[in-house]
Amino acid sequence: MTTTEARLLNLTDRVPQPSPHDDIDKVRFYDLGMRRSALMAYKRPSDRILANVRDGMTDLVEVGFNTGLLSLHVAGKLPDLAVSGVEENQNLVDVAEDNLTLAVWSNSAGDVEFEMAKLNRLPFPDDSADIVFSFSSLHRWRRPVETLKECARICKPDGVVIIEDMNRHAEEGHITFILQFVKEGGDEFMRSVQAAYTRDEAAELLGEAGLADWQVVEEDLGLVISSRPLEPVST
Repeated sequence: MTTTEARLLNLTDRVPQPSPHDDIDKVRFYDLGMRRSALMAYKRPSDRILANVRDGMTDLVEVGFNTGLLSLHVAGKLPDLAVSGVEENQNLVDVAEDNLTLAVWSNSAGDVEFEMAKLNRLPFPDDSADIVFSFSSLHRWRRPVETLKECARICKPDGVVIIEDMNRHAEEGHITFILQFVKEGGDEFMRSVQAAYTRDEAAELLGEAGLADWQVVEEDLGLVISSRPLEPVST
């Protein structure tokens, strides 16, 4: 379906989320839901990250780690690499720290550290990260252009930036398919979809950030933004 065709869902205009994740109990409920769906939700982004790991890499950074599940999963697969996560929402940081504590108690492999900081002022030196990644976070970035610049700044010249999020103009079939599984979280999911960017809007953000040579690819429900072309990963 093209964006000019009639849509059953009113997703024409972007509607930013006001103060998402502002209640710790709701964040814990959200986290439990993500744990139940993690194998499905995180398989492709984690496979994409793992496919881009090369010999000699040492540091990965997640920008906007939500409740930390993707960083913990990737770190478990890559115990010899350091995975650092940055988030600017205190409730998300608190729940991610709880998840990290559980991982440590269960003797999970991985070197993970979570930190609270402004996403548009990442606390890392220039050219310090081999892979900079983000999943389901772009739609709530307060200063997306500045944060994109920061992702580029901290990434090593031979590294890669991979940013995945929802696509507001995804096929309605993909959106309604997900709605069948999120159930109680359907309203929150739709608010996130409404706050997401389209392919053209993401390209505009990249242009404003001086990163017009980066890639934006539509993939099922989402967008994949990367600092260089990526090999496709299996579903």
